[in-house]
Amino acid sequence: MKWTAMMLPEHLVKIREWKQEQFYDKKRELTEWELEEIEQTIQRAFKMQKLVKLTLWDNHKLHDEVGRVTGTDAYKKELLLDTDFSIKRITFDKIQKASLVDSDD
Repeated sequence: MKWTAMMLPEHLVKIREWKQEQFYDKKRELTEWELEEIEQTIQRAFKMQKLVKLTLWDNHKLHDEVGRVTGTDAYKKELLLDTDFSIKRITFDKIQKASLVDSDD
């Protein structure tokens, strides 16, 4: 940053964006086997009304959502997840991982 006085504002903005990108999580391309496993886990959670933990990729970050699957919409390619606070619509392409949550925890 020694030469920032001689740089254009547009260059400074691009440098800040580039530094921020270093902390982004990369979205993995899932294999067919992984997609099938996620689908089976979600179907099992829906049928048994169990809590499911979904790892989602959103805004270049991975985060977890826990709730009950209350329905799916194949036309819009999304599912409804009933969390403690609200019902969220989650598109299938954001899901990176799915696992059942044991109620014994």
